[in-house]
Amino acid sequence: MYLPLKSFADRTLDAPAEATNPQKEAVQQRGYQPMYHQDIVNHCPGCGKSQWYVGRFSAECAYCETALPLAIVSSQPMQPRFTESFSKTAMAA
Repeated sequence: MYLPLKSFADRTLDAPAEATNPQKEAVQQRGYQPMYHQDIVNHCPGCGKSQWYVGRFSAECAYCETALPLAIVSSQPMQPRFTESFSKTAMAA
């Protein structure tokens, strides 16, 4: 059995254009970002072990001190919260 003259690499040019996925484009722009997920076993990208000190915003490897952001915190946009209690604008509302 012989392969056709076109190689497998050329077939991607003939394939129909797929719909663009904004999530895939965002990953391609920012690159790979490892995150600590609380519901699965996480292995450290630095040393490969799975012992962690987990805080409110990040988790740190107990062996090599590699810090990863928590996936729950990273998925929510950070929005500053400003509160003023005795301003003229707050009293008018």
